[in-house]
Amino acid sequence: MATEDVIIVGSGLAGIAMGVQLKRQFPNVTFAVFEKLAHVGGTWAQNIYPNLSCDVDSQYYSYSFYLNPNWTETFAKQPEILDYIDNVVEHFQLETYIKLNQECLNASWSDQSSTWTVQFRDLTTGKEYARESRVLITAVGVLNVPKGREDVPILNAFQGDVMHTSNWRNADWQGKNVLVLGNGCSANQVVPWLLNEGRVKKLVQIVRSEQWVAAKVNSQHIDVFKWVLRNVPLAARAYRLWKAFQMDMGLPAFKKTSSGAAQRKNLEDSIKDYMTSTSAKKYHDILIPKYPFGAKRPVMDHGYLQATNLDNFELIKGDGIRAIENDGHSIIDTQDGHHDVDTIILANGFKTQELLTPMRILGKDGRDLRQQWNKLGGARAYMGVAVSGFPNFFVLTGPNTLPNGNSTLHGIECSVVYILRILKPLLSWASPQSSTIMVKAAAEDAYNEELQGWMQDFVYSTDVDTYFINKQSGRNTLVWPGSQFGFYWSRCVQRVKWADYEVGRTKRS
Repeated sequence: MATEDVIIVGSGLAGIAMGVQLKRQFPNVTFAVFEKLAHVGGTWAQNIYPNLSCDVDSQYYSYSFYLNPNWTETFAKQPEILDYIDNVVEHFQLETYIKLNQECLNASWSDQSSTWTVQFRDLTTGKEYARESRVLITAVGVLNVPKGREDVPILNAFQGDVMHTSNWRNADWQGKNVLVLGNGCSANQVVPWLLNEGRVKKLVQIVRSEQWVAAKVNSQHIDVFKWVLRNVPLAARAYRLWKAFQMDMGLPAFKKTSSGAAQRKNLEDSIKDYMTSTSAKKYHDILIPKYPFGAKRPVMDHGYLQATNLDNFELIKGDGIRAIENDGHSIIDTQDGHHDVDTIILANGFKTQELLTPMRILGKDGRDLRQQWNKLGGARAYMGVAVSGFPNFFVLTGPNTLPNGNSTLHGIECSVVYILRILKPLLSWASPQSSTIMVKAAAEDAYNEELQGWMQDFVYSTDVDTYFINKQSGRNTLVWPGSQFGFYWSRCVQRVKWADYEVGRTKRS
């Protein structure tokens, strides 16, 4: 059986960041990156629906170790982001380390050999095989398993086409009747495109709740701006730092303080003015939120609000589809409205509370990671990366590492730095070495108890349906309750609390 020092599952931004830093910091370490898709890029390779772009300034939504002065606009679109990721892979010569079309099925830990055995399926041949590694790192992201057709059983009676935005298929939309379920970020991007570019005959959108939809001011980067970033020393880094500072300054708006309430009130008034002045008046009661800004992830406007004014658009608030009748194309919504539909587009989000699904991870004594997390009321980890009972196992984009209205990529880089600080005694070639590193259960408990205490200072609430919160436990399992500077400091600067880890030491022969 082939053996690596490190196996990384996923070649999105997190997996690539880990691969780059492993290669740079530990040149003698062997590693491989396994990706189930046919292309690197993770969510930016999986999601190809039209009008898709980033909601974070491109200069900040790029690696600190590979700045890109050539972004063409403030908020880059999906094709340009994917090109950037390809360039990173090529620049750091990661191609030979990445295995595409390889799905990770399960992984199990052996105390006897202090290794992980990871089972894969080659999606081009269907063949299953195993690889061993001393360290296993998952980098599969949070938005990777969509709520598909199987999660809406009534759709079995529908005779038309059904697609989730993350499994987009190009089609001739002209003259078609389309139903969209959901109103998050993907719906905000897809709906105006279908109406304006796709030229659909009629588009009906069914939504359960409102969203705070803020104006998105995008602009093309002029050549002078790009020249400055490319040629003036530290200009690109200074601009990136300024953007990071700006975004962190928005954190108080998410907190339950008097200043936070005042900041939220200003934001809510500003966004409400934008929404009411841009969208169709007849839909204001459906569009304008009753909950405070920040309780759910805010949505940036991609032309959606203006599109609500079109005659061939209809917005309905309800709990989805009540029935499908006649020839399987007649949809009845929960408000008893009847709609003839050719295609249904699911823009209803992802299974964010089922982290690492559908992989099965078995740690010490055969303990199942998913079962362990279910008993605890949702996913959790020490510092968002390490789990008790699972030696030499680390999670990127793990529990409570997503930022408050900030760049996910910044958090990923900080987690990579922290994991490699932990792995240094294991991956270093100096002797003696550690063979196993695992966080102590008591440390994991204490860390998460403190973290959930911090969470009480924020506006997240079980009263508002959000993918951040585990519905069974009411616990926010995804968001980091603090600033990105604080996240950076705790992962990259502060001393590692080695007393929180169990380190098994052995000499390398």
